[in-house]
Amino acid sequence: MKKFLLLALFTIIALTGAKAANGDTTWVQAHSDIWLDHYGAHDTMVKFPDGTLSYRRVYMIWTLGKYQCPGSPQYCGDWDYTVNTYLLTKTGDTVELGRYITPYANAGSPRTPWTWKQRYIFDITDYYTLLKDSATVRINYSGYSWGFTANVKFAFVEGTPARNVLGINSLWNGYFNYGGASPIDNAVTQKSLTAPNNTQFAEMKFIVSGHGSDQNYCSEFCKKYYQVKLNGSQIDQKDMWRDNCGKNHMYPQSGTWIYDRGNWCPGDIVFHNTHKLNGVTSSSNFDIDVDFEPYTSPNGGAGFGVYGAVFYYGAYNRTRDASLEDIIAPSNHETHFRENACGGAPIIEVMNTGANAITSMKIEYGVDGGPKYTHTWSGNLASMEKTKITLPAIIEIRQATGSNN
Repeated sequence: MKKFLLLALFTIIALTGAKAANGDTTWVQAHSDIWLDHYGAHDTMVKFPDGTLSYRRVYMIWTLGKYQCPGSPQYCGDWDYTVNTYLLTKTGDTVELGRYITPYANAGSPRTPWTWKQRYIFDITDYYTLLKDSATVRINYSGYSWGFTANVKFAFVEGTPARNVLGINSLWNGYFNYGGASPIDNAVTQKSLTAPNNTQFAEMKFIVSGHGSDQNYCSEFCKKYYQVKLNGSQIDQKDMWRDNCGKNHMYPQSGTWIYDRGNWCPGDIVFHNTHKLNGVTSSSNFDIDVDFEPYTSPNGGAGFGVYGAVFYYGAYNRTRDASLEDIIAPSNHETHFRENACGGAPIIEVMNTGANAITSMKIEYGVDGGPKYTHTWSGNLASMEKTKITLPAIIEIRQATGSNN
């Protein structure tokens, strides 16, 4: 099959503005196929770039694999465990770069043999100010059986980011009991902060996942919410729930993977929520807090893993700019298992990385070696928002033949 080189052939242009250029990529290796053979921390010292270059994007590519446990104990490489990846900064702060839950990866399943690998890609561009020189990267494995391997590397893509990050304040980090004698709101308390000079935008990123099981199946299998408060006033409310676990790209699995859960699914990333802190600008003093839905646990077995941080941004570096975030189909990436193989309409995801809303984009695409086609998208895409675009099908995809599929 002729290669469908969408990454090379796509040109996405806001019709009134500039085109984003691809940059050179610097790769940094952290953990290299280590065995996750004990509960808790797996640390490695990493040498990051020195900070002299500008990077449009920084990605953490996390590859989960398996090894055959000596003695073949029960549940080797086959259980849903929480995996947190932290950066331990020189100032003593612990920053969570990403979280995912391992799948039910029984070796007898055709989807997850012993040679199976699964990649998780985290966009950690906003942490770049901390990813400089030497630092410790920690994998925290909350598993009580073994059999998984870990490979973590970082990709620094040269270029200009959408916005420069001026500062980061970590807020809360830990696993807290929910509904017990000591309310979770006593642990996730209000913080008083001051925005750096030249701040034009501020956002809180919040990662939360429900675990444990009381008589009401909380917090893994019960839907609860949290509220974000800025200066004492509620600005947002979110359910801590994933309602699409049955459509998991890690399909099939063993175990109870199809059941919806407390903001996570087995074998997938725990996606963070972003909350805009409108009105927080240069030198602003403000209070930020998260309150959880009131709840009393019958036996105190419920809990939430929580990480929150505030990010401060300067002005947008481009007035109009669009970024090709992902090629969903055709693709052989395992996270797009459900949408492929594809012999029809290509699907892409685009993000507005400029200051102004985008109302139209011209997209050029095609099969390598064949004719190129254009499609004009129309809509209204706000700054830092994403949209999926289904392109008109082209006959070259269906006609492609050969062994290079």
